[in-house]
Amino acid sequence: MCSWRSNSLSRVRSSSLSVLFGSAVLFVATPALARHRSGAGSSQPPRQNVPAQPSAPSASSGGALGQATPSNDLVTSSLRYCAPGSSFTVATYNVENFWDDNANNSGANTYNEYKNGGSNWYSDQMYNVKAQRIADAIRMAGAPDIVAMEEHESANNTSRTLELLKPHLEALGYKFFALGQQNPNNPVAVTSAVVSKFPISKNERLDFSMTNDQVNDVGPNNETVDSLNSSARDPQVVTIDVQGTPLRLYASHWKSRRGGPGAGDAMRLAVAKLIKNDVDVQMQKTPGLDMLVMGDFNSYYDEEPLQNGMLSTDDKDSMKRDSSDPQMYNLWFELPAAERCSYMYNGQLQCIDHMLTSASLFDGKGIDLVEGSFQVVGHNGGEAAEKLMQSDGRTPKRWGMSKGSNGVRFTGTGYSDHLPLVATFKLAGRCKTSK
Repeated sequence: MCSWRSNSLSRVRSSSLSVLFGSAVLFVATPALARHRSGAGSSQPPRQNVPAQPSAPSASSGGALGQATPSNDLVTSSLRYCAPGSSFTVATYNVENFWDDNANNSGANTYNEYKNGGSNWYSDQMYNVKAQRIADAIRMAGAPDIVAMEEHESANNTSRTLELLKPHLEALGYKFFALGQQNPNNPVAVTSAVVSKFPISKNERLDFSMTNDQVNDVGPNNETVDSLNSSARDPQVVTIDVQGTPLRLYASHWKSRRGGPGAGDAMRLAVAKLIKNDVDVQMQKTPGLDMLVMGDFNSYYDEEPLQNGMLSTDDKDSMKRDSSDPQMYNLWFELPAAERCSYMYNGQLQCIDHMLTSASLFDGKGIDLVEGSFQVVGHNGGEAAEKLMQSDGRTPKRWGMSKGSNGVRFTGTGYSDHLPLVATFKLAGRCKTSK
């Protein structure tokens, strides 16, 4: 079982519109498309109390994972009265540092092992092996119709990682590719990417700014965003045309937890508020717009960035009663607490990858969540369990790397230190409630 322990931003700038034609992608730098003052959107309800995370098992507890999701019969039943082709799947997956084939792309932001001579990444063309491994993991996840990925090289918006992936993913049916764009004045090492079998009509970013007059959240030990002295990755926002219904998807990778419990919370909370502010603005602008927020948040669902920043909740019934509910339903609550993990660090199973839905995904219109469909890929046995996980049935089989006197060497084994998360959605207008 996956038991483990727990322990205002001024504007939203949409830029770098991605124009996509068929399977080709052309990134076009554009002026800001929209700006919104913070504080817009509906008033926020009091923080919700959510179930605490269970304690970590003892080292001797062992055992393989049980069923991570209810029987697939529940999903089949929920789609029983739906027309063929009315359902689709969405995934988020941290692929663990996918760099491209150009050692000069990222300049000073390049991690040491991806610098020229820093490893065998270029000499042995390990980037091709890594691309195949990512595609293989996506295949084992069922080749979801939409996949958001974290830890693609940014290369100041010139990364070739999607070009390396395209031949592998096109074979799985993917036609549309979008790299998460970053503020050129705030360069970062890695970014997100979204691939889709449905057309991507927009590829935008939310501009993260870190000036003191914009952010006043204080974390542990009086830590502030400014005191962290670190750039923040701009969240990627794509609009996907799902058979005529727009889906607004936020793909994001928040600041790491490096530094101990709570370290970086101020920045994670600030990024969460940036995203949530935009969600609120979009909800007011287009009531009923279907929205998903996903990625590697480096934060647990019972911590402040999720609860107070994103208004993450386990109250699905509230969503069903009111499609304008400003809270975001966290799909981890589709699973028993003991199964909520997709990452291992220092011997502890953790819950830092997330998929959050707007209330509109329960309104019986447009797109709806198929309840009971959320799962951690690899937790239900089969090829994914065998290849993506260690023999303990708990730990992700991460991308292999060894460090020695001769530097870093990639072994070409393993996949990632994260497991993919997948959920199924349906086009409600093409489903009946009964015969």
